[in-house]
Amino acid sequence: MSDKLFIIQLITSFVVGGGFIGLQSFIAEKAGRKLSGIILTFPSTIALGFFFLGWALSPETVAKVVPSTLIPLGLTVLFTAIYAYLAENISRIIGDRSRQIIFTFGISLTFWFIFSLPFAILEIDNLPVGITGYFLLTLLTHVLLHRKKHEKPTRLQYTPMQKVGRALFAGLIIFLVVLLGKLLSPFWGGVFAMFPAAFSSMLLILHWYYGPESLFPGFQKVPLGSLSLFSYAIAAMFVFPEFGFVIGTLISYAVSIVLVLLLVMLTKKTT
Repeated sequence: MSDKLFIIQLITSFVVGGGFIGLQSFIAEKAGRKLSGIILTFPSTIALGFFFLGWALSPETVAKVVPSTLIPLGLTVLFTAIYAYLAENISRIIGDRSRQIIFTFGISLTFWFIFSLPFAILEIDNLPVGITGYFLLTLLTHVLLHRKKHEKPTRLQYTPMQKVGRALFAGLIIFLVVLLGKLLSPFWGGVFAMFPAAFSSMLLILHWYYGPESLFPGFQKVPLGSLSLFSYAIAAMFVFPEFGFVIGTLISYAVSIVLVLLLVMLTKKTT
C-alpha cells in the first residue's frame, strides 16, 4: 500500500507541479515588464516541493530541512546574474545562438550544483548561517544585475509549446524533489526544491528569442521578488509542524502573498 501511495505522490507531484508553473507563466506574460520578475519568483517549485515532501515524509521533516535550503535559494537567485553575464560574454566568442545557450546554461547549472549539493550531502542546517548567506547572495545579485543601464525589459510572450515545455520541466523537478527526498534523504529533496526551474526556462526562452541583451533587464526584479520565496520557507518552517502540510501550505502562501502585494505596490510607486 505504501508503494502505491508513493507512486500516486510522484504522479501527482509531476502533474500539479507542471500545471502550476504553466499557470504562473501565463500570469507573468499578462502582467507586463515590471511585474513579471516578481511574479516568476512567487513560490511554485518550493511550495509544491515542500507540500509533497510533507505528504511523502512528514511536516516536521520539511521544517527540519528548511535551514539547509536558504543558501541554495540565494544561489538560485545568483544563478540568474551568472547566466546573464556568461551569455553576454560567450556571445562575443560564439556566434551560433544555440551553442551560446548550451555553454551558458551548462556552466551556470554546474555552478549551482557545485555550491548547492554540499548542503544536501553534509546536511548543513544552521539557520543563522542560512539566512545570512541568502541575504548576501541576493544583495550580490542585485548589484550585478544593476551594474549598468540596459533596455527596458522585454515583454514576456510564450508560445503554447513554450508553456508546455516550461510546465513539463517544472513538473519533472517537483517529481525529483519527492523522489530524492524519499530515496536519499529529506535534505536532497529540500535542496532540489530550490532548483532554478522557473528561472531556467525563462532564461532560455529570452536568450533564444531576444538575445543576451534581454537578460539583464528581464531579471532585475528577481532579487527583490525572491523575498517571497524566503518568507515562504521561513513560514513553512514554523507552521508545518503545528498545522500540517496542507494548512501549513495555505498559511505560508498567505504570508508570501502579503509580501508579494507589498512588493508590487513598491514596484508601482518606483515606476
